[in-house]
Amino acid sequence: MSQKKSSQSLTFPMPVDTHVHLTLGGDPFENAHRQLAAGVAVVRDAGDRDASLDGLELPSALTVVRTGPAIFKKGSYGSFLGENRDLTLSEIIARTPSSFVKVILTGLVSFDVYGEVGRQQWSFAELSEIVRMAAAVGKKVMVHVNSDKACREAVNAGVHSLEHGYFIAFETLEMMAEKGVYWAPTVAAMANQSRDPDGRFSVDQLAIIERNYKRHMEMIQFAHANGVKLTIGTDSGSYNVPHGSSFLREMEIFAEAGIPVTEVWRIATENGRQLLGLEGEPLLSIDQGQPLASLLDKSKFLLNHQCRPPTFLFR
Repeated sequence: MSQKKSSQSLTFPMPVDTHVHLTLGGDPFENAHRQLAAGVAVVRDAGDRDASLDGLELPSALTVVRTGPAIFKKGSYGSFLGENRDLTLSEIIARTPSSFVKVILTGLVSFDVYGEVGRQQWSFAELSEIVRMAAAVGKKVMVHVNSDKACREAVNAGVHSLEHGYFIAFETLEMMAEKGVYWAPTVAAMANQSRDPDGRFSVDQLAIIERNYKRHMEMIQFAHANGVKLTIGTDSGSYNVPHGSSFLREMEIFAEAGIPVTEVWRIATENGRQLLGLEGEPLLSIDQGQPLASLLDKSKFLLNHQCRPPTFLFR
């Protein structure tokens, strides 16, 4: 936990991105270096197709918590992140290289019809069984999910964290706070599309994109105010969500949503480590009121100039 050093100074562990895709958006090794260069010390890789990260040597200074291939229903959204080999659910779960299993519950958010998302792949009973199977071998479930119905079912099924969660309702967030379910809203992944650098979206689509992420910001503010365990997850590697720089972007949007900078930093460090079950030595001393970019600069310096070897392990 953070420890108060003075009336104006606090200490925190190093930053954590709880949702990235190292195999997307470039070479995994280079993507890992981009995370380090941005001041991120720990990432959770949220799905690599057919365990494509197996055997790859990544920078030793970066802690990588892998979910392995995502569990998705064949013929539905998710083949590019999922297990496409002929394995049973129990085999997929058993092969997961960490204590986290990634499940894809719904499809993507529509940019053509506000509030519409891709269909739900797993029923409540099926998802509950996946959670039970994972728990039986000491694993927790993170779930890709959008729509309030699917979010609510995921919470009731006993998942450990919701990823994305677009169109979630206030009542579902209150349930999450009560049950201790974590939430990585990945709001930058939506907000970045409004910049449309490649000109791929129409005026109408851009209006829906803006409406989507502005609503999401309201939910983030409500979640924080009502005790939901938020984390910074960027969805880095997705289209227009670059590795490394998206971490600051995600934090800045949290701040724009009305969360104080010190609390955003706590979410980015302590909450992420608590989600992943990682201990973190409080190495970062910050003064209240510092901008987020300067806080990340301190983290970058520590990651690149520590006198002793970093205490981060590849797992």
